[in-house]
Amino acid sequence: MGKCLIFLLVLIPFALFSETFTSHCRNYPPELYFDGNKCIGVIPDLVSDIVSELGHDIKWLNAPWVRSYREAKKGKVDILIRHSMTAERESVLRAITYGYDTRHLTFFVAPNFNGEITSYADLANLNIGAIRGVFYSPKFSNLDPNTLTLVGTSEQLVAMLELGRIDVVVTSASQRIELFEQRFAKADFVDSFTNAFYISVVKGGNAMPIYDALAAKMLEYRKIGKISQYYEKYGAVPPQQEDDVNARKLLPTQ
Repeated sequence: MGKCLIFLLVLIPFALFSETFTSHCRNYPPELYFDGNKCIGVIPDLVSDIVSELGHDIKWLNAPWVRSYREAKKGKVDILIRHSMTAERESVLRAITYGYDTRHLTFFVAPNFNGEITSYADLANLNIGAIRGVFYSPKFSNLDPNTLTLVGTSEQLVAMLELGRIDVVVTSASQRIELFEQRFAKADFVDSFTNAFYISVVKGGNAMPIYDALAAKMLEYRKIGKISQYYEKYGAVPPQQEDDVNARKLLPTQ
């Protein structure tokens, strides 16, 4: 009887403090995607394991990034995964870096376009197609929003570029560049920059009390090379790693 009582007393604090946080998942294999109703992939596995080590669980909901960020601003989601950062997003999200790479933005032009594009100055007076809610690069973010035509999918951009309804499309390896490579001429200009990858705790969400522990555990995973194991499990190329101080400097400013 005494042993049972001790066992129950040990379990009660754990039950009291264990929480289930909400996070959003979207279709971006192999890093995150749904298998039936289950969110799997590199980042969901990574984040689920870390949160589990801290004694908590995650409930994954299916939502596109635009909706995820909108819900985050209202404090209706706790953790967001696999995203870039902007100064505006920093007001809503407290970021945790898990790696970085060099991103290359490529520009494809409409069949009837005859000009040259060698810099952002050449893009200033063109009608540019892009995906709504996507962060492309710090410099791209400085373009006049009135020059942008924003849509929901890359397939829509292909159709609009084919018809000449837009002059140019911006894309990258993470935005279905293969849809454009065989069909459209590529501009000479390429915007290359260092891009960090983040998960974030929503400042107005329920997971803020575990932010420090979550960040410390992620840094531990980075230092011992454990992040790469999650990528290798799904046959994906791991992001580069560097110390946390330098990684923090990768936050783009606008």
